[in-house]
Amino acid sequence: MDILTEYGADEHFCAEAAVYPDWHLARVASQHKGLYKVVTNRGDMLAEISGKFRHDASGLSHYPAVGDFVMLSLPVGNAGHAVIRHVLQRKSAFARNAVGLEGQTQIVAANIDIVFICMSLNRDYNASRLERYLSVAWESRALPVLILTKADLCADLAKILDEISAIAPGVDVIVTSINDQSSYGSLRSYLKPGLT
Repeated sequence: MDILTEYGADEHFCAEAAVYPDWHLARVASQHKGLYKVVTNRGDMLAEISGKFRHDASGLSHYPAVGDFVMLSLPVGNAGHAVIRHVLQRKSAFARNAVGLEGQTQIVAANIDIVFICMSLNRDYNASRLERYLSVAWESRALPVLILTKADLCADLAKILDEISAIAPGVDVIVTSINDQSSYGSLRSYLKPGLT
């Protein structure tokens, strides 16, 4: 199996990548001050954006973000970095207002399939905060899954689950406890190759 498929390159991304036969598909794994670590079928490497890309980008949200699938040209031999030429269309994106740049949006992460929202059932549980987290997840177009931890410290689990079902109808909820090691088993169904 090709490594990019394991990293989530589905038919949609492969079809879009085929439009650029002279470039190579890669996924952005991290960003470091203008350089990007990308995963390719030829291994991990560093990449930078092209001058044309920089010139044509009309805002911060058009730059590559962690999770983006990009098209790049590979370095010749061992000299230099790969060069990112194009960002493929995102299927989901976590965004925020860019700090210090009024009216600009910064993409924090892209192409996330499932977002785990973890909340402790001790005194830290807060329904209003949970609603905000769910709103961010839904706005990103990722599937939210709620993981409730420390169930052994919760005095009235049924009441909280009723509250959550009113706030988040249809959202999968996994209740875990350190005293019940089997409670973590249902997480495995979400951890599959090809999903982020």
